Amino acid sequence: MIRPPGKPYLSASRIRRRVKQLASSIGHTYRRRPLTIVALLKGSVFFVVDLLRHLPANTEVEFWNISSYQGTRSTGKIRGLHHCRGNFRGRDVLLIDDILDSGLTLHRTRAHAKKLGARSVAICVLLNKKRQRIRPVKARWVGFPIRNEFVVGYGLDLDQRYRSLPSIRILPGDS
Repeated sequence: MIRPPGKPYLSASRIRRRVKQLASSIGHTYRRRPLTIVALLKGSVFFVVDLLRHLPANTEVEFWNISSYQGTRSTGKIRGLHHCRGNFRGRDVLLIDDILDSGLTLHRTRAHAKKLGARSVAICVLLNKKRQRIRPVKARWVGFPIRNEFVVGYGLDLDQRYRSLPSIRILPGDS
């Protein structure tokens, strides 16, 4: 077995507990209104699947495959957003992402969902990185605040590797 990279940060059991709490709060907030979740791929895949297991069965889901990272750094460009569609007219939309970092991705995807007719757009992230944002974005639901470090696991990757780790690990600087 290959040893996982970096050092442990969030255990799989701690993540599971927090995801269940987030789903409970989200479900309570939207209990009287239909909800459409927009999962930002690829990083949010494990997070959104685990959240959905605890949300009402009538929750609609869209998957938007977008990216802005190369290695450990953001490119400053959102690739793939022009392909993202959905019928959001008059609906409440919840953007689900793995991490709120620079704010650029969530700022642009929120604007895109509104352009597609969303009545409201809220944000839920697994991780909220403590750093200065390029764009002002606040997540209504946050799994965990983290330091300004590069992390992998539970969907988060380094050049497509380490997504399948069940826990989240901190990589040493400039991996």
